[in-house]
Amino acid sequence: GFSLCGGPASQDAKKSKEVLMKFNRPYLVSIPLVFQSFTEWQESDLGLHPVQVALQVALPEIDGAIEPIIYAGRDGQSGRAIPMQDRINALATRALNWARLRKKQNAEKKVCICLFQFPPDKGNVGTAAYLDVFGSIFSV
Repeated sequence: GFSLCGGPASQDAKKSKEVLMKFNRPYLVSIPLVFQSFTEWQESDLGLHPVQVALQVALPEIDGAIEPIIYAGRDGQSGRAIPMQDRINALATRALNWARLRKKQNAEKKVCICLFQFPPDKGNVGTAAYLDVFGSIFSV
């Protein structure tokens, strides 16, 4: 529930970028449910508890983490984390797929680019605050 480099009250995105570039590997996030049982999470209209979203999704994403996957649910009686085999399998499959993708030649890779447009029909295609959307697409 902390950023890659720093602590709960601070993060060093620049240092995190250096670390990730050094390893040159994707930073996948695996999340155990802390405040909810698996059933509570599945049945919730809210989804993942907001505190967990902040600590285990948003902070890691600032550092470059991708694809957060819940891998364990909290037991309603004991509070213990109970690993869910199908979620662990999904996490392992994603990691293996990223490893396979890394070995493919760029010409063999498929890329999908989705452009943000809000509000619709107002000429706002590709807008994002402080980001060079079209420059980034050109780089790809």
